Amino acid sequence: MSKKHKDFFWMSFSDLMTSLFFVVLVLYVLTSVMLNQEKKKLQDALVELEKEKEKIEADNEKLNKILQLNEQFKPLQNDRDFIYLEDCKKYISKELNSIEIFEPNKSTILQKYKSSTIKVGNKLEELLKNLNVANANFSYLIIIEGNMANSWDKKFSSDNEYGYKKSYERALAVYNLWSINNINLRKYNSEILISGSGFNGLCRDKIEENNKRFSIQIIPKIEYSK
Repeated sequence: MSKKHKDFFWMSFSDLMTSLFFVVLVLYVLTSVMLNQEKKKLQDALVELEKEKEKIEADNEKLNKILQLNEQFKPLQNDRDFIYLEDCKKYISKELNSIEIFEPNKSTILQKYKSSTIKVGNKLEELLKNLNVANANFSYLIIIEGNMANSWDKKFSSDNEYGYKKSYERALAVYNLWSINNINLRKYNSEILISGSGFNGLCRDKIEENNKRFSIQIIPKIEYSK
């Protein structure tokens, strides 16, 4: 082989090797990029799975707390002095049910019913005390709701303004009676909401006279770690 042919061969071989090197280099870079992308996708998927796991664990924790609370509410639900309205999760005093404990057309509690009303407050305070001991990190919303019975001829509309105002004033009278008798529901990590549903509201008794009452609703506010 002549020197000219040899030089041409080695030049061609060198060009081929250089080209192969660049092809391999490009393939290596592309493979690395693709692998890194897939790795990131897997890492992101693992992060999402971990978040989902934490969410499931938190939901389970919350469910267990709710089940625990249901058990702890049973003493009040089964108390002979209360009627528990299952559909709307409210408590009413059995002793005061369907009784007009207020002076006619006023918000003043009649003297003969004050001791019974105070007894209701004391029992409620005792329940909140026990709940606070069992669940120190829980808080509660206590709704004191005034209810009104319509007249025999149903002359008041369900949204009658008088009914709303008077039922609120009567719920406030209950709260004030408890306060002056040292019944403090707030000291057990609870907030108090005073309201009046007037001649309206869910869970009204079909017997209209039975709506002469006030009701108590206890709503737990559960916090759980994320």
